[in-house]
Amino acid sequence: MSWIQNLYNNRNQFKQAIMGKRVVFHHVPKCAGTSVSRALRLRYFLSEESIAAPGTAAVMERQHGPLDFSHLEDFNRIRTFRVELLHYLMWKDIYFIGGHVPFNNKAYDQFQGYKLITVLRDPVERYISEYFYNFQREHQSKIDQDFEAYLDSPMGQRNALKFCEYFCGDTELTLDDPAKLVEKAKENLKHFSVIGFTDDMGRFESNVRRELGIRVSFGVQNKRTTSDGKVSDIVTPELREKVAEMCRFDQEIYDAARS
Repeated sequence: MSWIQNLYNNRNQFKQAIMGKRVVFHHVPKCAGTSVSRALRLRYFLSEESIAAPGTAAVMERQHGPLDFSHLEDFNRIRTFRVELLHYLMWKDIYFIGGHVPFNNKAYDQFQGYKLITVLRDPVERYISEYFYNFQREHQSKIDQDFEAYLDSPMGQRNALKFCEYFCGDTELTLDDPAKLVEKAKENLKHFSVIGFTDDMGRFESNVRRELGIRVSFGVQNKRTTSDGKVSDIVTPELREKVAEMCRFDQEIYDAARS
């Protein structure tokens, strides 16, 4: 047997020895995930895949024509596609999988050899940050409305349920009973090996190192470019209070994860 054949036949043992434990990083938008994904992709460069938001959106539009992700039907198309990609990449035994992809019960039940990690952020701060990041940005999540109008829009209402969306475990998202999504999300987060918080990334980094048995360091990417003063001018105390009410379901998930 040639050394090349031997290397091929034993590639899984070599990968495990070099890379450590398999991991899925569920990257919730505007929760410090870009720096985490970049560091882990470099660490797992021999076996890593990213479920990229722009790429998956572009593929879906080429397959189905123009889509409006503010509509739940179109949104569920790309959500299902990303979940199916996650399931496939786990089946392929990719060691690091990361991206804007929700936790999925079926994938988790079939492939429990993966460590799951995520980072959460104060829901109100996350919601506001996502708005300013996407405002008039030319990509799949572009927002053209002013902040007050956005709060009453279908996308604005749905984005207040981001933790419900990411951790309920369902392939297709339904929004008729957010309280039920909260209970599912709180239960599913118990499957996660590491849950970090944006106000304590040092602890998250240490916990990831310990849990995965790797050396890794997270920097900071995608800092908000809008000044705090401008944000304060746009997001008045009254509007912030409205956001807090909209985010009350996500807040319950966040509080449970921190407790």
